[in-house]
Amino acid sequence: MPEPRSYYSEEAGKAGRETSRWQRRRNWVTLLRVAVFGLLVWDIYGIAALDSRFWLWAAVGTVVLFVVFGILDGRVVRRIRYYEELARCCRTELGALEDDFGDLPTGEEFADPGHAYSSDLDLFGADSLFRRIARTVTPDGKRKLADWLLEPCRDAAEIRARQEAANELAGMPEWCLRFRVAGALGRKKRGSGPDGRAWSLFLAEPELFGGGLWRWLPYLLTVLTVGAWIAVIVAGRPFVWPAVILSLLQLGIVGAYAKRVGRMQERLEAFLGMMGSYTGLAEMLAGAGFKAARLRELHGKIAGGEEGGALGAFRGLERIMAGLEQRANLFAGLVTNALWMRDVHLVMRLEKWRRRYGGRVGKWLGAVAEADTLVSMATFRFGRPEYAVPEITDEVLLEVRGAGHPMLGRGGMVTNDLLVRDLHEFYIVTGANMAGKSTFLRTVGVGLVMALSGNVVCAQAFRCRPTALFTSMRTTDNLSKGTSYFHAELLRLQELVRTAEREERLFIILDEMLKGTNSQDKLNGSLRFLEKLASYRVAGLVATHDLALGGLQERFPDRFRNVCFEIGHRGREIVYDYKLHPGVSRNMNASILLEQMGLI
Repeated sequence: MPEPRSYYSEEAGKAGRETSRWQRRRNWVTLLRVAVFGLLVWDIYGIAALDSRFWLWAAVGTVVLFVVFGILDGRVVRRIRYYEELARCCRTELGALEDDFGDLPTGEEFADPGHAYSSDLDLFGADSLFRRIARTVTPDGKRKLADWLLEPCRDAAEIRARQEAANELAGMPEWCLRFRVAGALGRKKRGSGPDGRAWSLFLAEPELFGGGLWRWLPYLLTVLTVGAWIAVIVAGRPFVWPAVILSLLQLGIVGAYAKRVGRMQERLEAFLGMMGSYTGLAEMLAGAGFKAARLRELHGKIAGGEEGGALGAFRGLERIMAGLEQRANLFAGLVTNALWMRDVHLVMRLEKWRRRYGGRVGKWLGAVAEADTLVSMATFRFGRPEYAVPEITDEVLLEVRGAGHPMLGRGGMVTNDLLVRDLHEFYIVTGANMAGKSTFLRTVGVGLVMALSGNVVCAQAFRCRPTALFTSMRTTDNLSKGTSYFHAELLRLQELVRTAEREERLFIILDEMLKGTNSQDKLNGSLRFLEKLASYRVAGLVATHDLALGGLQERFPDRFRNVCFEIGHRGREIVYDYKLHPGVSRNMNASILLEQMGLI
Protein backbone atom coordinates (compact mmCIF):
# COMPACT_ATOMS: atom_id res chain seq x y z
CA MET A 1 0.00 0.00 0.00
CA PRO A 2 1.16 3.61 -0.51
CA GLU A 3 2.18 5.67 2.49
CA PRO A 4 -1.05 7.39 3.69
CA ARG A 5 0.28 10.92 4.15
CA SER A 6 2.02 10.99 0.77
CA TYR A 7 -0.97 9.43 -0.94
CA TYR A 8 -3.54 11.92 0.37
CA SER A 9 -1.23 14.88 -0.23
CA GLU A 10 -0.74 13.82 -3.83
CA GLU A 11 -4.44 13.19 -4.40
CA ALA A 12 -5.38 16.55 -2.85
CA GLY A 13 -2.95 18.27 -5.20
CA LYS A 14 -4.37 16.45 -8.24
CA ALA A 15 -7.92 17.31 -7.19
CA GLY A 16 -7.00 20.98 -6.77
CA ARG A 17 -5.45 21.13 -10.23
CA GLU A 18 -8.47 19.40 -11.79
CA THR A 19 -10.81 21.83 -10.01
CA SER A 20 -8.93 24.79 -11.51
CA ARG A 21 -8.97 23.21 -14.98
CA TRP A 22 -12.74 22.61 -14.89
CA GLN A 23 -13.32 26.09 -13.48
CA ARG A 24 -11.61 27.53 -16.54
CA ARG A 25 -13.83 25.40 -18.78
CA ARG A 26 -16.90 26.65 -17.00
CA ASN A 27 -15.82 30.25 -17.55
CA TRP A 28 -15.73 29.58 -21.30
CA VAL A 29 -19.10 27.81 -21.24
CA THR A 30 -20.62 30.73 -19.32
CA LEU A 31 -19.29 33.21 -21.89
CA LEU A 32 -20.74 31.10 -24.70
CA ARG A 33 -24.12 30.93 -22.97
CA VAL A 34 -24.17 34.71 -22.62
CA ALA A 35 -23.27 35.05 -26.30
CA VAL A 36 -26.01 32.61 -27.33
CA PHE A 37 -28.53 34.46 -25.16
CA GLY A 38 -27.57 37.69 -26.93
CA LEU A 39 -28.04 35.94 -30.26
CA LEU A 40 -31.50 34.79 -29.11
CA VAL A 41 -32.45 38.41 -28.37
CA TRP A 42 -31.30 39.34 -31.87
CA ASP A 43 -33.39 36.49 -33.34
CA ILE A 44 -36.47 37.72 -31.49
CA TYR A 45 -35.88 41.20 -32.87
CA GLY A 46 -35.60 39.72 -36.35
CA ILE A 47 -38.88 37.86 -35.93
CA ALA A 48 -40.68 41.00 -34.76
CA ALA A 49 -39.16 43.49 -37.19
CA LEU A 50 -38.49 41.54 -40.37
CA ASP A 51 -41.35 39.01 -40.41
CA SER A 52 -39.20 36.30 -41.94
CA ARG A 53 -39.31 32.52 -41.42
CA PHE A 54 -35.51 32.53 -41.36
CA TRP A 55 -35.51 34.32 -38.00
CA LEU A 56 -38.08 31.89 -36.64
CA TRP A 57 -35.90 28.90 -37.49
CA ALA A 58 -32.82 30.78 -36.28
CA ALA A 59 -34.53 31.35 -32.94
CA VAL A 60 -35.39 27.64 -32.66
CA GLY A 61 -31.77 26.72 -33.39
CA THR A 62 -30.51 29.28 -30.89
CA VAL A 63 -32.82 27.92 -28.16
CA VAL A 64 -31.57 24.40 -28.83
CA LEU A 65 -27.99 25.66 -28.64
CA PHE A 66 -28.73 27.46 -25.38
CA VAL A 67 -30.21 24.27 -23.92
CA VAL A 68 -27.15 22.28 -25.05
CA PHE A 69 -24.80 24.74 -23.36
CA GLY A 70 -26.97 24.58 -20.24
CA ILE A 71 -26.61 20.80 -20.14
CA LEU A 72 -22.87 21.13 -20.73
CA ASP A 73 -22.65 23.68 -17.91
CA GLY A 74 -24.41 21.27 -15.56
CA ARG A 75 -21.92 18.53 -16.38
CA VAL A 76 -18.97 20.87 -15.85
CA VAL A 77 -20.41 21.98 -12.48
CA ARG A 78 -20.74 18.34 -11.43
CA ARG A 79 -17.07 17.73 -12.27
CA ILE A 80 -16.07 20.79 -10.24
CA ARG A 81 -18.11 19.59 -7.27
CA TYR A 82 -16.59 16.12 -7.63
CA TYR A 83 -13.01 17.34 -7.42
CA GLU A 84 -13.82 19.83 -4.65
CA GLU A 85 -15.32 17.02 -2.57
CA LEU A 86 -12.38 14.75 -3.39
CA ALA A 87 -9.96 17.41 -2.17
CA ARG A 88 -12.05 17.90 0.98
CA CYS A 89 -11.93 14.15 1.76
CA CYS A 90 -8.14 14.16 1.31
CA ARG A 91 -7.77 17.16 3.62
CA THR A 92 -9.94 15.38 6.20
CA GLU A 93 -7.65 12.34 6.09
CA LEU A 94 -4.52 14.48 6.30
CA GLY A 95 -6.01 16.15 9.37
CA ALA A 96 -6.85 12.76 10.90
CA LEU A 97 -3.23 11.66 10.41
CA GLU A 98 -2.29 14.68 12.54
CA ASP A 99 -4.94 13.74 15.16
CA ASP A 100 -7.32 16.48 13.97
CA PHE A 101 -10.79 14.92 13.66
CA GLY A 102 -12.84 18.12 13.53
CA ASP A 103 -14.41 17.26 10.16
CA LEU A 104 -15.58 13.80 11.23
CA PRO A 105 -18.88 12.91 12.97
CA THR A 106 -18.97 12.50 16.75
CA GLY A 107 -21.75 9.91 16.86
CA GLU A 108 -23.22 11.61 19.95
CA GLU A 109 -26.71 10.48 18.92
CA PHE A 110 -25.66 6.90 19.73
CA ALA A 111 -24.37 7.67 23.23
CA ASP A 112 -26.13 5.66 25.97
CA PRO A 113 -25.04 6.19 29.61
CA GLY A 114 -26.59 2.85 30.57
CA HIS A 115 -24.72 0.83 27.97
CA ALA A 116 -22.39 -1.95 29.12
CA TYR A 117 -19.22 -0.02 28.21
CA SER A 118 -19.69 2.80 25.67
CA SER A 119 -19.50 5.73 28.13
CA ASP A 120 -16.52 4.34 30.03
CA LEU A 121 -14.55 3.73 26.83
CA ASP A 122 -15.44 7.04 25.09
CA LEU A 123 -17.03 5.38 22.10
CA PHE A 124 -18.96 8.52 21.13
CA GLY A 125 -18.43 12.23 21.54
CA ALA A 126 -16.09 15.03 20.52
CA ASP A 127 -13.00 13.01 21.41
CA SER A 128 -14.10 9.46 20.74
CA LEU A 129 -13.28 6.19 19.03
CA PHE A 130 -16.23 6.58 16.65
CA ARG A 131 -14.92 9.92 15.44
CA ARG A 132 -11.62 8.32 14.53
CA ILE A 133 -13.22 5.56 12.48
CA ALA A 134 -16.41 7.00 10.93
CA ARG A 135 -16.30 8.11 7.29
CA THR A 136 -19.78 6.91 6.39
CA VAL A 137 -21.87 8.70 3.77
CA THR A 138 -25.26 7.10 4.51
CA PRO A 139 -27.25 7.29 7.77
CA ASP A 140 -27.74 3.51 7.81
CA GLY A 141 -24.01 2.98 7.30
CA LYS A 142 -23.35 5.26 10.22
CA ARG A 143 -25.87 3.37 12.34
CA LYS A 144 -24.35 0.01 11.41
CA LEU A 145 -20.85 1.18 12.35
CA ALA A 146 -22.17 2.31 15.74
CA ASP A 147 -23.97 -1.03 16.19
CA TRP A 148 -20.78 -2.98 15.45
CA LEU A 149 -18.97 -1.00 18.12
CA LEU A 150 -21.81 -1.32 20.62
CA GLU A 151 -22.43 -5.04 20.17
CA PRO A 152 -19.30 -7.25 20.27
CA CYS A 153 -19.58 -9.93 17.60
CA ARG A 154 -19.50 -13.46 19.07
CA ASP A 155 -19.12 -15.19 15.69
CA ALA A 156 -15.45 -15.68 14.79
CA ALA A 157 -16.29 -16.33 11.13
CA GLU A 158 -18.23 -13.06 10.90
CA ILE A 159 -15.35 -11.09 12.42
CA ARG A 160 -12.89 -12.65 9.99
CA ALA A 161 -15.22 -11.85 7.07
CA ARG A 162 -15.28 -8.18 8.09
CA GLN A 163 -11.49 -8.18 8.48
CA GLU A 164 -10.99 -9.71 5.04
CA ALA A 165 -13.34 -7.19 3.40
CA ALA A 166 -11.77 -4.20 5.16
CA ASN A 167 -8.30 -5.45 4.25
CA GLU A 168 -9.17 -5.65 0.55
CA LEU A 169 -10.76 -2.22 0.57
CA ALA A 170 -7.79 -0.75 2.45
CA GLY A 171 -5.71 -1.81 -0.56
CA MET A 172 -8.07 0.22 -2.79
CA PRO A 173 -7.75 3.76 -1.32
CA GLU A 174 -8.72 5.42 -4.61
CA TRP A 175 -11.93 3.36 -4.85
CA CYS A 176 -12.78 4.18 -1.22
CA LEU A 177 -12.27 7.90 -1.87
CA ARG A 178 -14.51 7.80 -4.93
CA PHE A 179 -17.14 5.88 -2.96
CA ARG A 180 -17.19 8.58 -0.30
CA VAL A 181 -17.37 11.35 -2.91
CA ALA A 182 -20.26 9.61 -4.70
CA GLY A 183 -22.18 9.36 -1.44
CA ALA A 184 -21.48 12.95 -0.42
CA LEU A 185 -22.44 14.46 -3.79
CA GLY A 186 -25.47 12.33 -4.52
CA ARG A 187 -27.34 13.05 -1.31
CA LYS A 188 -29.69 15.84 -2.34
CA LYS A 189 -31.82 16.18 0.76
CA ARG A 190 -30.87 14.73 4.10
CA GLY A 191 -33.68 13.33 6.19
CA SER A 192 -33.55 13.60 9.97
CA GLY A 193 -33.86 9.84 10.46
CA PRO A 194 -31.99 6.79 9.18
CA ASP A 195 -32.52 5.68 5.60
CA GLY A 196 -34.35 2.54 6.73
CA ARG A 197 -37.03 4.69 8.39
CA ALA A 198 -37.42 6.84 5.27
CA TRP A 199 -37.92 3.66 3.26
CA SER A 200 -40.56 2.36 5.70
CA LEU A 201 -42.53 5.61 5.38
CA PHE A 202 -42.28 5.38 1.60
CA LEU A 203 -43.69 1.84 1.63
CA ALA A 204 -46.59 2.89 3.85
CA GLU A 205 -47.61 5.84 1.67
CA PRO A 206 -51.09 5.15 0.13
CA GLU A 207 -51.44 5.17 -3.67
CA LEU A 208 -53.09 8.14 -5.38
CA PHE A 209 -53.65 6.59 -8.80
CA GLY A 210 -53.75 2.90 -8.04
CA GLY A 211 -56.50 1.42 -10.18
CA GLY A 212 -59.93 1.77 -11.77
CA LEU A 213 -60.17 4.42 -14.44
CA TRP A 214 -56.60 5.53 -13.70
CA ARG A 215 -55.42 2.41 -15.50
CA TRP A 216 -56.42 3.95 -18.85
CA LEU A 217 -57.72 7.54 -18.47
CA PRO A 218 -54.33 9.37 -18.28
CA TYR A 219 -53.07 7.56 -21.39
CA LEU A 220 -56.30 8.19 -23.36
CA LEU A 221 -56.35 11.92 -22.52
CA THR A 222 -52.67 12.25 -23.40
CA VAL A 223 -53.16 10.65 -26.82
CA LEU A 224 -56.26 12.77 -27.56
CA THR A 225 -54.66 16.05 -26.43
CA VAL A 226 -51.35 15.60 -28.23
CA GLY A 227 -53.23 14.43 -31.32
CA ALA A 228 -55.48 17.48 -31.19
CA TRP A 229 -52.55 19.89 -31.03
CA ILE A 230 -50.81 18.08 -33.91
CA ALA A 231 -54.04 18.51 -35.86
CA VAL A 232 -53.98 22.23 -35.04
CA ILE A 233 -50.49 22.50 -36.50
CA VAL A 234 -51.46 20.54 -39.63
CA ALA A 235 -55.07 21.62 -40.28
CA GLY A 236 -55.42 24.87 -38.37
CA ARG A 237 -58.46 26.44 -36.72
CA PRO A 238 -61.04 23.61 -36.78
CA PHE A 239 -59.11 21.72 -34.09
CA VAL A 240 -58.17 24.66 -31.83
CA TRP A 241 -61.12 24.44 -29.47
CA PRO A 242 -60.97 20.65 -28.99
CA ALA A 243 -57.24 20.96 -28.24
CA VAL A 244 -57.81 23.82 -25.76
CA ILE A 245 -60.66 21.99 -24.01
CA LEU A 246 -58.62 18.79 -23.66
CA SER A 247 -55.65 20.75 -22.26
CA LEU A 248 -57.87 22.57 -19.77
CA LEU A 249 -59.39 19.24 -18.73
CA GLN A 250 -55.94 17.81 -18.02
CA LEU A 251 -54.90 20.94 -16.12
CA GLY A 252 -58.08 20.65 -14.07
CA ILE A 253 -57.30 17.04 -13.13
CA VAL A 254 -53.72 17.94 -12.21
CA GLY A 255 -54.95 20.92 -10.20
CA ALA A 256 -57.46 18.78 -8.30
CA TYR A 257 -54.66 16.44 -7.20
CA ALA A 258 -51.91 19.08 -6.86
CA LYS A 259 -52.12 19.38 -3.08
CA ARG A 260 -52.12 15.64 -2.53
CA VAL A 261 -49.21 15.17 -4.94
CA GLY A 262 -47.33 17.96 -3.14
CA ARG A 263 -47.98 16.41 0.27
CA MET A 264 -46.87 13.01 -1.03
CA GLN A 265 -43.68 14.49 -2.44
CA GLU A 266 -43.01 16.33 0.83
CA ARG A 267 -43.53 13.22 2.96
CA LEU A 268 -41.32 11.16 0.67
CA GLU A 269 -38.66 13.84 0.40
CA ALA A 270 -36.30 12.11 2.84
CA PHE A 271 -36.47 8.83 0.94
CA LEU A 272 -36.37 10.29 -2.56
CA GLY A 273 -33.53 12.60 -1.61
CA MET A 274 -31.34 9.95 -0.02
CA MET A 275 -31.82 7.69 -3.05
CA GLY A 276 -29.78 10.23 -4.99
CA SER A 277 -26.67 9.05 -3.18
CA TYR A 278 -27.52 5.36 -3.37
CA THR A 279 -27.51 5.41 -7.17
CA GLY A 280 -23.86 6.43 -7.32
CA LEU A 281 -22.90 4.00 -4.55
CA ALA A 282 -24.76 1.15 -6.25
CA GLU A 283 -22.93 1.93 -9.50
CA MET A 284 -19.59 1.63 -7.75
CA LEU A 285 -20.50 -1.65 -6.05
CA ALA A 286 -21.91 -3.13 -9.25
CA GLY A 287 -18.83 -2.15 -11.26
CA ALA A 288 -16.15 -3.39 -8.86
CA GLY A 289 -14.49 -6.78 -8.96
CA PHE A 290 -13.91 -8.04 -5.43
CA LYS A 291 -12.12 -11.08 -4.01
CA ALA A 292 -13.28 -11.01 -0.37
CA ALA A 293 -16.33 -13.22 0.22
CA ARG A 294 -18.33 -10.51 2.02
CA LEU A 295 -17.68 -7.96 -0.73
CA ARG A 296 -18.67 -10.47 -3.42
CA GLU A 297 -21.87 -11.10 -1.48
CA LEU A 298 -22.67 -7.38 -1.36
CA HIS A 299 -21.83 -7.04 -5.06
CA GLY A 300 -24.22 -9.91 -5.85
CA LYS A 301 -27.06 -8.27 -3.95
CA ILE A 302 -26.65 -5.05 -5.95
CA ALA A 303 -25.77 -6.38 -9.40
CA GLY A 304 -27.85 -9.59 -9.40
CA GLY A 305 -31.45 -10.00 -10.46
CA GLU A 306 -33.49 -8.97 -13.48
CA GLU A 307 -33.83 -5.53 -15.08
CA GLY A 308 -30.36 -4.43 -14.05
CA GLY A 309 -30.81 -5.29 -10.39
CA ALA A 310 -30.49 -2.47 -7.89
CA LEU A 311 -28.65 -0.24 -10.34
CA GLY A 312 -31.44 -0.33 -12.92
CA ALA A 313 -34.05 0.31 -10.24
CA PHE A 314 -32.13 3.22 -8.70
CA ARG A 315 -31.56 4.83 -12.09
CA GLY A 316 -35.25 4.54 -12.90
CA LEU A 317 -36.14 6.16 -9.60
CA GLU A 318 -33.61 8.93 -10.21
CA ARG A 319 -35.39 9.85 -13.46
CA ILE A 320 -38.72 10.00 -11.63
CA MET A 321 -37.12 12.16 -8.94
CA ALA A 322 -35.77 14.57 -11.54
CA GLY A 323 -39.26 14.96 -12.95
CA LEU A 324 -40.83 15.60 -9.54
CA GLU A 325 -38.23 18.23 -8.74
CA GLN A 326 -39.17 20.09 -11.95
CA ARG A 327 -42.61 20.77 -10.48
CA ALA A 328 -41.09 23.98 -9.10
CA ASN A 329 -40.80 25.33 -12.69
CA LEU A 330 -44.29 26.80 -13.15
CA PHE A 331 -44.01 27.53 -16.88
CA ALA A 332 -42.68 24.08 -17.76
CA GLY A 333 -45.28 22.52 -15.46
CA LEU A 334 -48.11 24.42 -17.15
CA VAL A 335 -47.08 23.28 -20.64
CA THR A 336 -46.32 19.64 -19.81
CA ASN A 337 -49.39 19.13 -17.65
CA ALA A 338 -51.58 20.71 -20.32
CA LEU A 339 -50.21 18.29 -22.92
CA TRP A 340 -49.84 15.00 -21.01
CA MET A 341 -50.59 15.49 -17.28
CA ARG A 342 -46.94 15.11 -16.37
CA ASP A 343 -47.50 15.17 -12.58
CA VAL A 344 -50.08 12.37 -12.76
CA HIS A 345 -47.85 10.21 -14.93
CA LEU A 346 -44.85 10.79 -12.64
CA VAL A 347 -46.78 9.68 -9.56
CA MET A 348 -48.14 6.66 -11.45
CA ARG A 349 -44.58 5.72 -12.44
CA LEU A 350 -43.46 6.13 -8.83
CA GLU A 351 -46.25 3.89 -7.57
CA LYS A 352 -45.47 1.30 -10.26
CA TRP A 353 -41.79 1.44 -9.24
CA ARG A 354 -42.74 0.82 -5.64
CA ARG A 355 -44.95 -2.16 -6.52
CA ARG A 356 -42.19 -3.68 -8.66
CA TYR A 357 -39.19 -3.16 -6.37
CA GLY A 358 -40.70 -2.69 -2.90
CA GLY A 359 -39.80 -6.17 -1.72
CA ARG A 360 -36.14 -5.82 -2.71
CA VAL A 361 -35.14 -2.29 -1.81
CA GLY A 362 -34.60 -3.14 1.86
CA LYS A 363 -31.98 -5.72 0.84
CA TRP A 364 -30.30 -3.22 -1.47
CA LEU A 365 -30.21 -0.48 1.15
CA GLY A 366 -28.70 -2.92 3.64
CA ALA A 367 -25.99 -3.97 1.17
CA VAL A 368 -25.01 -0.36 0.43
CA ALA A 369 -25.02 0.52 4.14
CA GLU A 370 -22.73 -2.40 4.99
CA ALA A 371 -20.37 -1.47 2.17
CA ASP A 372 -20.38 2.09 3.54
CA THR A 373 -19.42 0.77 6.98
CA LEU A 374 -16.63 -1.39 5.56
CA VAL A 375 -15.25 1.57 3.58
CA SER A 376 -15.03 3.53 6.85
CA MET A 377 -13.17 0.71 8.54
CA ALA A 378 -10.88 0.28 5.53
CA THR A 379 -10.05 3.99 5.43
CA PHE A 380 -9.19 3.91 9.13
CA ARG A 381 -7.09 0.81 8.54
CA PHE A 382 -5.25 2.39 5.58
CA GLY A 383 -4.36 5.43 7.69
CA ARG A 384 -3.03 3.27 10.54
CA PRO A 385 -0.71 0.71 8.88
CA GLU A 386 1.14 0.22 12.17
CA TYR A 387 -1.98 -1.18 13.88
CA ALA A 388 -2.36 -4.94 14.29
CA VAL A 389 -4.95 -7.13 12.65
CA PRO A 390 -6.46 -9.08 15.57
CA GLU A 391 -6.26 -12.85 15.53
CA ILE A 392 -9.55 -14.44 16.55
CA THR A 393 -8.67 -17.64 18.35
CA ASP A 394 -9.84 -20.20 20.94
CA GLU A 395 -6.34 -20.67 22.38
CA VAL A 396 -6.47 -17.75 24.82
CA LEU A 397 -9.15 -15.40 26.06
CA LEU A 398 -6.98 -12.32 25.50
CA GLU A 399 -3.34 -11.79 24.61
CA VAL A 400 -2.03 -8.29 23.98
CA ARG A 401 1.47 -7.24 23.03
CA GLY A 402 2.57 -3.63 22.71
CA ALA A 403 -0.94 -2.20 23.16
CA GLY A 404 -1.53 1.55 23.36
CA HIS A 405 -4.61 3.73 23.52
CA PRO A 406 -5.66 4.95 20.03
CA MET A 407 -6.75 8.32 21.41
CA LEU A 408 -3.26 9.14 22.62
CA GLY A 409 -0.86 10.93 20.31
CA ARG A 410 1.48 8.73 18.30
CA GLY A 411 4.55 10.37 19.74
CA GLY A 412 5.64 9.13 23.16
CA MET A 413 2.91 6.50 23.50
CA VAL A 414 3.78 3.90 26.16
CA THR A 415 2.58 0.39 25.39
CA ASN A 416 1.97 -2.66 27.58
CA ASP A 417 1.41 -6.41 27.36
CA LEU A 418 -1.28 -8.60 28.90
CA LEU A 419 -2.15 -12.29 28.85
CA VAL A 420 -5.49 -13.64 30.13
CA ARG A 421 -5.53 -17.33 29.33
CA ASP A 422 -9.10 -18.24 30.17
CA LEU A 423 -12.22 -17.44 32.16
CA HIS A 424 -12.08 -17.09 35.97
CA GLU A 425 -8.74 -15.25 35.67
CA PHE A 426 -8.55 -11.74 37.12
CA TYR A 427 -5.81 -9.13 37.28
CA ILE A 428 -5.77 -6.84 40.32
CA VAL A 429 -4.19 -3.59 39.09
CA THR A 430 -2.74 -1.26 41.73
CA GLY A 431 -0.71 1.91 41.44
CA ALA A 432 -0.35 5.54 42.40
CA ASN A 433 -2.59 8.32 41.12
CA MET A 434 -1.93 9.24 37.47
CA ALA A 435 0.43 6.29 37.09
CA GLY A 436 -1.56 4.83 34.16
CA LYS A 437 -4.13 2.41 35.64
CA SER A 438 -7.27 3.86 34.05
CA THR A 439 -5.57 4.45 30.71
CA PHE A 440 -4.41 0.84 30.63
CA LEU A 441 -7.90 -0.42 31.47
CA ARG A 442 -9.40 1.66 28.67
CA THR A 443 -6.65 0.53 26.29
CA VAL A 444 -7.64 -3.09 26.82
CA GLY A 445 -11.37 -2.33 26.60
CA VAL A 446 -11.09 -0.25 23.42
CA GLY A 447 -8.84 -2.92 21.90
CA LEU A 448 -11.48 -5.58 22.50
CA VAL A 449 -14.22 -3.38 21.01
CA MET A 450 -12.14 -2.72 17.91
CA ALA A 451 -11.09 -6.35 17.51
CA LEU A 452 -14.60 -7.78 17.88
CA SER A 453 -16.05 -5.23 15.44
CA GLY A 454 -13.57 -6.27 12.74
CA ASN A 455 -11.25 -3.26 13.02
CA VAL A 456 -7.50 -3.13 13.47
CA VAL A 457 -6.14 -2.51 16.99
CA CYS A 458 -3.54 -0.11 18.33
CA ALA A 459 -1.05 -2.85 19.26
CA GLN A 460 1.88 -4.84 17.91
CA ALA A 461 -0.15 -8.04 18.26
CA PHE A 462 -3.66 -8.81 19.51
CA ARG A 463 -5.31 -12.21 20.01
CA CYS A 464 -8.71 -12.78 21.56
CA ARG A 465 -11.70 -15.06 21.79
CA PRO A 466 -15.13 -13.55 21.02
CA THR A 467 -16.64 -12.42 24.32
CA ALA A 468 -19.09 -9.98 25.84
CA LEU A 469 -17.70 -6.89 27.55
CA PHE A 470 -18.81 -4.96 30.62
CA THR A 471 -17.14 -2.01 32.36
CA SER A 472 -17.73 0.05 35.49
CA MET A 473 -15.45 3.06 35.57
CA ARG A 474 -17.45 6.31 35.59
CA THR A 475 -20.43 5.82 37.85
CA THR A 476 -22.34 9.04 38.64
CA ASP A 477 -25.23 9.94 40.92
CA ASN A 478 -28.63 11.09 39.65
CA LEU A 479 -30.33 13.67 41.86
CA SER A 480 -33.50 13.82 39.75
CA LYS A 481 -34.04 10.09 40.32
CA GLY A 482 -32.91 10.18 43.95
CA THR A 483 -29.93 7.94 43.22
CA SER A 484 -26.86 8.54 45.38
CA TYR A 485 -23.35 7.86 44.13
CA PHE A 486 -23.07 4.67 46.19
CA HIS A 487 -26.50 3.47 45.09
CA ALA A 488 -25.52 4.12 41.46
CA GLU A 489 -22.41 1.97 42.00
CA LEU A 490 -24.49 -0.85 43.41
CA LEU A 491 -26.94 -0.68 40.50
CA ARG A 492 -24.04 -0.87 38.06
CA LEU A 493 -22.56 -3.92 39.81
CA GLN A 494 -26.00 -5.50 39.92
CA GLU A 495 -26.24 -5.11 36.15
CA LEU A 496 -22.79 -6.67 35.87
CA VAL A 497 -23.93 -9.75 37.79
CA ARG A 498 -27.05 -10.08 35.64
CA THR A 499 -24.90 -9.88 32.53
CA ALA A 500 -22.50 -12.51 33.91
CA GLU A 501 -25.41 -14.85 34.64
CA ARG A 502 -26.62 -14.87 31.03
CA GLU A 503 -23.39 -14.61 29.03
CA GLU A 504 -21.32 -17.57 27.89
CA ARG A 505 -18.14 -15.47 28.22
CA LEU A 506 -17.72 -12.06 29.78
CA PHE A 507 -14.69 -9.81 30.10
CA ILE A 508 -15.06 -7.16 32.79
CA ILE A 509 -13.13 -3.97 33.55
CA LEU A 510 -13.69 -2.38 36.96
CA ASP A 511 -12.00 0.80 38.14
CA GLU A 512 -12.07 1.42 41.91
CA MET A 513 -15.18 -0.37 43.17
CA LEU A 514 -17.38 0.97 45.96
CA LYS A 515 -15.79 4.41 46.14
CA GLY A 516 -18.90 5.72 47.84
CA THR A 517 -18.36 4.04 51.23
CA ASN A 518 -15.70 4.00 53.99
CA SER A 519 -12.39 2.25 53.38
CA GLN A 520 -12.98 -0.81 55.58
CA ASP A 521 -16.49 -1.40 54.27
CA LYS A 522 -15.18 -0.88 50.75
CA LEU A 523 -12.44 -3.48 51.23
CA ASN A 524 -14.76 -6.09 52.73
CA GLY A 525 -17.41 -5.54 50.06
CA SER A 526 -14.85 -5.65 47.24
CA LEU A 527 -13.33 -8.90 48.49
CA ARG A 528 -16.66 -10.63 48.77
CA PHE A 529 -17.88 -9.31 45.41
CA LEU A 530 -14.74 -10.47 43.57
CA GLU A 531 -14.99 -13.91 45.17
CA LYS A 532 -18.58 -14.11 43.89
CA LEU A 533 -17.55 -12.96 40.41
CA ALA A 534 -14.93 -15.68 40.20
CA SER A 535 -17.69 -18.28 40.22
CA TYR A 536 -19.20 -16.94 36.97
CA ARG A 537 -17.92 -17.38 33.42
CA VAL A 538 -15.99 -14.12 33.77
CA ALA A 539 -12.44 -12.79 33.52
CA GLY A 540 -11.05 -9.29 33.58
CA LEU A 541 -9.21 -6.37 35.14
CA VAL A 542 -9.87 -4.69 38.49
CA ALA A 543 -8.04 -1.46 39.31
CA THR A 544 -7.93 -0.41 42.95
CA HIS A 545 -6.12 1.64 45.58
CA ASP A 546 -6.93 -1.02 48.18
CA LEU A 547 -3.60 -2.80 48.32
CA ALA A 548 -5.19 -5.44 50.54
CA LEU A 549 -7.03 -6.81 47.51
CA GLY A 550 -3.63 -8.10 46.44
CA GLY A 551 -4.09 -10.80 49.06
CA LEU A 552 -6.54 -12.56 46.75
CA GLN A 553 -3.60 -13.93 44.77
CA GLU A 554 -2.34 -15.79 47.84
CA ARG A 555 -5.79 -17.19 48.60
CA PHE A 556 -6.71 -18.03 44.99
CA PRO A 557 -3.43 -18.30 43.06
CA ASP A 558 -5.08 -19.92 40.05
CA ARG A 559 -7.61 -17.08 39.64
CA PHE A 560 -6.04 -13.79 40.70
CA ARG A 561 -2.86 -12.06 39.50
CA ASN A 562 -1.29 -8.91 40.92
CA VAL A 563 0.11 -6.27 38.57
CA CYS A 564 0.87 -2.62 39.20
CA PHE A 565 1.95 0.71 37.77
CA GLU A 566 4.85 1.79 39.91
CA ILE A 567 6.36 5.24 40.30
CA GLY A 568 9.85 6.42 41.19
CA HIS A 569 11.28 9.49 42.92
CA ARG A 570 14.13 11.86 42.19
CA GLY A 571 14.17 13.87 45.37
CA ARG A 572 10.74 15.48 45.44
CA GLU A 573 10.16 14.81 41.73
CA ILE A 574 7.82 11.95 40.78
CA VAL A 575 8.86 9.74 37.87
CA TYR A 576 6.22 7.81 35.89
CA ASP A 577 7.12 5.03 33.46
CA TYR A 578 3.48 3.96 32.73
CA LYS A 579 4.65 0.36 32.40
CA LEU A 580 2.88 -2.64 33.85
CA HIS A 581 4.90 -4.54 36.46
CA PRO A 582 4.16 -7.74 38.42
CA GLY A 583 3.16 -7.47 42.07
CA VAL A 584 1.39 -4.92 44.25
CA SER A 585 2.31 -1.23 44.12
CA ARG A 586 4.12 0.15 47.17
CA ASN A 587 4.81 3.74 46.17
CA MET A 588 2.08 6.37 46.45
CA ASN A 589 2.15 10.02 45.46
CA ALA A 590 -0.86 11.83 46.91
CA SER A 591 1.04 13.55 49.72
CA ILE A 592 3.84 14.66 47.41
CA LEU A 593 1.40 16.07 44.88
CA LEU A 594 -0.58 17.93 47.55
CA GLU A 595 2.63 19.42 48.88
CA GLN A 596 3.87 20.42 45.41
CA MET A 597 0.58 22.23 44.73
CA GLY A 598 0.72 24.03 48.09
CA LEU A 599 -2.36 22.28 49.40
CA ILE A 600 -0.67 20.93 52.57
